[in-house]
Amino acid sequence: MPEEPKTVFKFTAEGVDLEFAGSEEFVVKQVQRFRPFLEAAVGEATPADEGQAESADSGEEKQTLDVFYGARPTREGRGAIQDRILLFIYYLQNVQGKQAVSKEDIGWCFTQVGLHTPKNLLNALGNMKRKLGYLQGGGRRGLYRLAPKGQQYVEERFRAV
Repeated sequence: MPEEPKTVFKFTAEGVDLEFAGSEEFVVKQVQRFRPFLEAAVGEATPADEGQAESADSGEEKQTLDVFYGARPTREGRGAIQDRILLFIYYLQNVQGKQAVSKEDIGWCFTQVGLHTPKNLLNALGNMKRKLGYLQGGGRRGLYRLAPKGQQYVEERFRAV
């Protein structure tokens, strides 16, 4: 009897690793079951939020990524990817409250604002961490945080205070 193709779904966010493997039907059911958790982990607003999410701890409304990004024009051409990545990480940390972000989180941001995720995203992250000092490790391999130098760059370049 031929073996059924195996479908694998992996997700990592803030110290939580989920992995489902099995038939496509099984994996889809598991993803649907955990969808609210997954959406919350990447900061996706639900339709009920319609543009603004209320902060449970402060009672303040959080700015959506579209509004945040739209208010801060980035460069075109050389340096544009770097600026966008730093702006997205700043948003995820300072507006959404994430401690550290993954390349998937950053990719989600690119998608949310209607841009293609750069093919050289990991390379750009590595350069910004090792060569420019804008990023630092986020506690685990594959997670990033803004370094003080990166925080300062974003706040000065985009007036994102």
